[in-house]
Amino acid sequence: MSKDDDIQAVRAEEQRRGKKPVDMSEKRRGFLIRKKIIEAVKSRNYEEFREMLIRDLGQIPGSPAYARSLRAWKEYHGEK
Repeated sequence: MSKDDDIQAVRAEEQRRGKKPVDMSEKRRGFLIRKKIIEAVKSRNYEEFREMLIRDLGQIPGSPAYARSLRAWKEYHGEK
């Protein structure tokens, strides 16, 4: 290992010190879920949005999180 490589390795380690390791698969999953949510909300298709909540987010119909999500969708689209 050259001196420059050693310096880069030390710098990289110092930058990571005290930080949680980044789980790239979890980061990618979060990105894909946000993308699906945005697509479902913009589609104005209520049934598609409900299916996405259950299938992709694992929300259970009747749960508080599910109810909040449906309320947010309706408010976004000006429905009551």
